[in-house]
Amino acid sequence: MVSTAKRTLEMQLLLGPDDAVPVAGRFGYRSDRPYEVEVAFLSRGRTVSTWRFARDLLLAGLSGEVGEGDVRVWAFRRPGDVRRVHLELCTGDSVCELSVRATELTAWLEQTAAIVPPGREDRFLDMDTHLARLLAGKC
Repeated sequence: MVSTAKRTLEMQLLLGPDDAVPVAGRFGYRSDRPYEVEVAFLSRGRTVSTWRFARDLLLAGLSGEVGEGDVRVWAFRRPGDVRRVHLELCTGDSVCELSVRATELTAWLEQTAAIVPPGREDRFLDMDTHLARLLAGKC
């Protein structure tokens, strides 16, 4: 049986040092894909973009700067503001920086950890199914 954790979090799309636009991010996790998270970005109730990357990036990004290449994550706090986690997503020449409240992201990550504890993902991975999906081009 597949267990899931889903939650829509309010994020901020950072346009400049003091300019941001609210964006909804639907965070999803599945026990049959224990290493990855999926974040669907929503506009007017429709998915406009979906990213999949390692759950470990979000976990480590709560306390430090992590990631290389397409996805980077780090915690940040401005004086007098709540702690936030920043996600930088890169595609070719485009860079998108978003932030989410650390407390909200932490609560969702705790749900994922209750499903598959960090460090024990290999016990939940069905390698035969994953390999068949990969070879069929459905990853």
